[in-house]
Amino acid sequence: MNRGKAPAMPSSGPTREFMKWTEDMDARLLHCMIEESRMGNRVDGSWTTQAYTNIVDHLHSAGYVVVTKNNVKNRQKVLKDKWREVHDLFSGLSGFAWNPVTMTFHAEDEVWLDLIQSRPAAAKW
Repeated sequence: MNRGKAPAMPSSGPTREFMKWTEDMDARLLHCMIEESRMGNRVDGSWTTQAYTNIVDHLHSAGYVVVTKNNVKNRQKVLKDKWREVHDLFSGLSGFAWNPVTMTFHAEDEVWLDLIQSRPAAAKW
């Protein structure tokens, strides 16, 4: 029965894989990346094919079965961009401390206010 929808046409063009990453997924990804680096699967700043295979396999075994190599590559780019932003924003500043338990930056209120006034993009951190 046709309900007014045309049949899906196969696409010959590239498709975009979209995935929403959770904090748990990020933590597992970063842990895997550290382990792969320790095992020597990062050569001249690039991951080996085996590293990507191991990372994807680990994420699959953790229940994230839809994760692909491309998802991992794209997420790595996002995490690098976030790291650069935080590094550029907070490096060289005094009055801030990283709390590894809450995984947030801590400072006195007036220190935050001064930073946000001079750099409004810092408000999200």
